Amino acid sequence: MSPTNDEIIKQDIVDQLTWDDSVDANDVNVIVTDGIAQLNGTVPTYAAKMAAERDTYLIAGVVTVENNLTVEFPAGIALPTDVEITSNIENKLVWDSQINATGIIVETTNGIVTLSGVVDSYWEKTLAEDIAYYTHGVIDVVNNLAVTLSKSIVDIDIENDIKSAYKRSGLVDETTINVSVNDGIVHLTGTVSNYLEKAQAYNIALFTSGVLDVINDITIV
Repeated sequence: MSPTNDEIIKQDIVDQLTWDDSVDANDVNVIVTDGIAQLNGTVPTYAAKMAAERDTYLIAGVVTVENNLTVEFPAGIALPTDVEITSNIENKLVWDSQINATGIIVETTNGIVTLSGVVDSYWEKTLAEDIAYYTHGVIDVVNNLAVTLSKSIVDIDIENDIKSAYKRSGLVDETTINVSVNDGIVHLTGTVSNYLEKAQAYNIALFTSGVLDVINDITIV
Protein backbone atom coordinates (compact mmCIF):
# COMPACT_ATOMS: atom_id res chain seq x y z
CA MET A 1 0.00 0.00 0.00
CA SER A 2 1.31 3.42 -0.94
CA PRO A 3 1.92 5.86 1.91
CA THR A 4 -0.66 8.59 2.43
CA ASN A 5 0.19 12.25 1.90
CA ASP A 6 0.28 12.80 5.67
CA GLU A 7 2.69 9.88 6.07
CA ILE A 8 4.99 11.35 3.40
CA ILE A 9 4.88 14.76 5.11
CA LYS A 10 5.61 13.15 8.49
CA GLN A 11 8.64 11.32 7.15
CA ASP A 12 9.93 14.51 5.53
CA ILE A 13 9.56 16.35 8.86
CA VAL A 14 11.39 13.58 10.75
CA ASP A 15 14.18 13.61 8.17
CA GLN A 16 14.42 17.41 8.36
CA LEU A 17 14.59 17.44 12.17
CA THR A 18 17.20 14.68 12.14
CA TRP A 19 19.26 16.56 9.56
CA ASP A 20 19.24 19.87 11.48
CA ASP A 21 22.17 19.75 13.90
CA SER A 22 20.68 22.57 15.99
CA VAL A 23 17.71 20.36 16.92
CA ASP A 24 18.10 17.35 19.20
CA ALA A 25 15.12 15.40 17.85
CA ASN A 26 15.67 12.20 19.83
CA ASP A 27 12.65 12.88 22.04
CA VAL A 28 10.44 14.59 19.45
CA ASN A 29 7.27 12.85 18.26
CA VAL A 30 5.63 14.01 15.03
CA ILE A 31 1.95 13.58 14.14
CA VAL A 32 0.46 14.85 10.86
CA THR A 33 -3.26 15.07 10.17
CA ASP A 34 -4.57 16.77 7.03
CA GLY A 35 -1.36 18.76 6.72
CA ILE A 36 -1.46 19.91 10.37
CA ALA A 37 1.82 18.91 12.00
CA GLN A 38 1.92 18.38 15.75
CA LEU A 39 5.25 18.33 17.56
CA ASN A 40 5.26 16.60 20.94
CA GLY A 41 8.01 15.64 23.36
CA THR A 42 11.03 17.46 24.75
CA VAL A 43 14.04 19.41 23.47
CA PRO A 44 17.07 20.64 25.42
CA THR A 45 16.70 24.38 24.69
CA TYR A 46 14.13 26.91 23.61
CA ALA A 47 16.26 27.61 20.54
CA ALA A 48 15.84 23.96 19.56
CA LYS A 49 12.08 24.24 20.04
CA MET A 50 11.88 27.20 17.66
CA ALA A 51 14.24 25.56 15.17
CA ALA A 52 12.03 22.46 15.12
CA GLU A 53 8.97 24.60 14.38
CA ARG A 54 10.79 26.50 11.64
CA ASP A 55 12.03 23.29 10.01
CA THR A 56 8.55 21.79 10.09
CA TYR A 57 6.97 24.82 8.44
CA LEU A 58 9.47 24.54 5.59
CA ILE A 59 8.22 21.08 4.59
CA ALA A 60 5.95 21.00 1.53
CA GLY A 61 2.35 20.18 2.41
CA VAL A 62 2.46 21.52 5.98
CA VAL A 63 -0.35 24.04 6.50
CA THR A 64 0.19 24.77 10.18
CA VAL A 65 2.30 23.60 13.11
CA GLU A 66 1.17 22.90 16.66
CA ASN A 67 4.36 23.16 18.70
CA ASN A 68 3.76 21.30 21.97
CA LEU A 69 7.45 20.72 22.65
CA THR A 70 8.66 21.42 26.16
CA VAL A 71 12.14 22.47 27.19
CA GLU A 72 13.90 19.93 29.40
CA PHE A 73 17.49 20.82 30.17
CA PRO A 74 19.96 17.90 30.08
CA ALA A 75 21.00 16.42 33.40
CA GLY A 76 24.26 17.80 34.72
CA ILE A 77 23.94 21.15 32.96
CA ALA A 78 24.58 24.04 35.34
CA LEU A 79 21.59 26.36 35.18
CA PRO A 80 21.51 30.00 36.29
CA THR A 81 19.32 31.00 39.19
CA ASP A 82 16.18 33.07 38.62
CA VAL A 83 18.06 36.15 39.83
CA GLU A 84 20.86 35.46 37.35
CA ILE A 85 18.39 34.90 34.50
CA THR A 86 16.71 38.22 35.27
CA SER A 87 20.05 40.02 35.39
CA ASN A 88 21.23 38.42 32.13
CA ILE A 89 18.05 39.44 30.28
CA GLU A 90 18.18 42.98 31.67
CA ASN A 91 21.77 43.30 30.46
CA LYS A 92 20.96 41.90 27.02
CA LEU A 93 18.05 44.35 26.66
CA VAL A 94 20.29 47.29 27.62
CA TRP A 95 23.06 46.14 25.28
CA ASP A 96 20.68 45.83 22.31
CA SER A 97 20.82 49.19 20.53
CA GLN A 98 17.46 48.57 18.82
CA ILE A 99 15.42 48.61 22.03
CA ASN A 100 14.62 51.38 24.46
CA ALA A 101 14.65 49.15 27.54
CA THR A 102 14.12 51.84 30.17
CA GLY A 103 10.44 50.93 30.58
CA ILE A 104 10.86 47.13 30.67
CA ILE A 105 10.53 45.17 33.92
CA VAL A 106 11.90 41.60 34.02
CA GLU A 107 10.89 39.00 36.62
CA THR A 108 11.78 35.28 36.70
CA THR A 109 10.16 32.46 38.65
CA ASN A 110 11.35 28.87 38.20
CA GLY A 111 12.77 29.71 34.78
CA ILE A 112 9.57 31.39 33.60
CA VAL A 113 10.20 35.03 32.67
CA THR A 114 7.55 37.73 32.85
CA LEU A 115 8.05 40.95 30.88
CA SER A 116 5.98 43.95 31.93
CA GLY A 117 6.12 47.71 31.52
CA VAL A 118 6.07 49.64 28.24
CA VAL A 119 7.92 49.81 24.92
CA ASP A 120 7.69 52.28 22.05
CA SER A 121 6.64 49.86 19.30
CA TYR A 122 5.16 46.43 18.67
CA TRP A 123 8.33 45.12 17.05
CA GLU A 124 10.28 46.07 20.20
CA LYS A 125 7.78 44.05 22.23
CA THR A 126 8.40 40.97 20.08
CA LEU A 127 12.18 41.52 20.05
CA ALA A 128 12.28 41.79 23.84
CA GLU A 129 10.41 38.48 24.03
CA ASP A 130 12.90 36.82 21.66
CA ILE A 131 15.83 38.12 23.70
CA ALA A 132 14.30 36.66 26.86
CA TYR A 133 13.49 33.33 25.22
CA TYR A 134 17.02 32.84 23.93
CA THR A 135 18.60 33.42 27.32
CA HIS A 136 20.10 30.35 28.99
CA GLY A 137 17.89 28.81 31.65
CA VAL A 138 14.59 30.21 30.35
CA ILE A 139 11.80 27.70 29.78
CA ASP A 140 8.97 30.11 28.94
CA VAL A 141 8.18 33.82 28.62
CA VAL A 142 5.00 35.72 29.53
CA ASN A 143 4.98 38.93 27.53
CA ASN A 144 2.80 41.54 29.26
CA LEU A 145 4.57 44.52 27.69
CA ALA A 146 2.29 47.36 26.63
CA VAL A 147 3.00 49.38 23.49
CA THR A 148 2.89 53.14 23.96
CA LEU A 149 3.39 54.87 20.62
CA SER A 150 5.30 58.14 20.45
CA LYS A 151 2.82 59.29 17.81
CA SER A 152 -0.55 57.94 16.71
CA ILE A 153 -1.19 56.95 13.11
CA VAL A 154 -4.67 56.52 11.68
CA ASP A 155 -5.70 53.00 10.73
CA ILE A 156 -6.08 53.68 7.01
CA ASP A 157 -2.51 55.00 6.81
CA ILE A 158 -1.19 51.89 8.57
CA GLU A 159 -3.15 49.70 6.17
CA ASN A 160 -1.87 51.57 3.12
CA ASP A 161 1.73 51.42 4.39
CA ILE A 162 1.52 47.64 4.78
CA LYS A 163 -0.07 47.15 1.36
CA SER A 164 2.57 49.34 -0.28
CA ALA A 165 5.33 47.34 1.40
CA TYR A 166 3.74 44.13 0.11
CA LYS A 167 3.83 45.50 -3.42
CA ARG A 168 7.54 46.29 -3.05
CA SER A 169 8.32 42.83 -1.71
CA GLY A 170 9.64 40.12 -3.97
CA LEU A 171 8.34 37.43 -1.62
CA VAL A 172 4.72 38.49 -1.10
CA ASP A 173 1.83 38.34 -3.57
CA GLU A 174 -0.27 41.22 -2.26
CA THR A 175 -3.27 40.18 -4.37
CA THR A 176 -3.94 37.13 -2.15
CA ILE A 177 -3.58 38.83 1.24
CA ASN A 178 -6.22 40.93 2.96
CA VAL A 179 -5.19 43.63 5.44
CA SER A 180 -7.51 45.29 7.93
CA VAL A 181 -6.58 47.61 10.79
CA ASN A 182 -8.69 48.52 13.80
CA ASP A 183 -7.26 50.81 16.50
CA GLY A 184 -3.73 49.90 15.46
CA ILE A 185 -4.36 46.14 15.54
CA VAL A 186 -3.57 44.54 12.17
CA HIS A 187 -5.53 41.50 10.98
CA LEU A 188 -4.04 39.52 8.10
CA THR A 189 -6.16 37.01 6.20
CA GLY A 190 -6.07 35.36 2.78
CA THR A 191 -3.83 32.65 1.33
CA VAL A 192 -0.17 32.12 0.48
CA SER A 193 1.71 29.24 -1.09
CA ASN A 194 4.30 28.65 1.63
CA TYR A 195 5.52 29.49 5.13
CA LEU A 196 8.21 31.90 3.97
CA GLU A 197 5.60 34.12 2.32
CA LYS A 198 3.38 34.00 5.40
CA ALA A 199 6.32 34.91 7.63
CA GLN A 200 7.34 37.77 5.37
CA ALA A 201 3.79 39.14 5.32
CA TYR A 202 3.80 39.11 9.13
CA ASN A 203 7.24 40.72 9.39
CA ILE A 204 6.22 43.56 7.09
CA ALA A 205 3.20 44.30 9.28
CA LEU A 206 5.33 43.91 12.41
CA PHE A 207 7.75 46.66 11.44
CA THR A 208 5.14 49.11 10.15
CA SER A 209 4.87 52.32 12.15
CA GLY A 210 1.76 52.70 14.29
CA VAL A 211 1.08 48.96 14.72
CA LEU A 212 0.06 47.78 18.20
CA ASP A 213 -0.46 44.09 17.43
CA VAL A 214 -0.62 41.70 14.47
CA ILE A 215 -3.08 38.80 14.12
CA ASN A 216 -1.79 36.50 11.39
CA ASP A 217 -4.64 34.34 10.08
CA ILE A 218 -3.12 33.83 6.64
CA THR A 219 -3.64 30.28 5.39
CA ILE A 220 -1.02 28.22 3.57
CA VAL A 221 -2.54 26.37 0.60
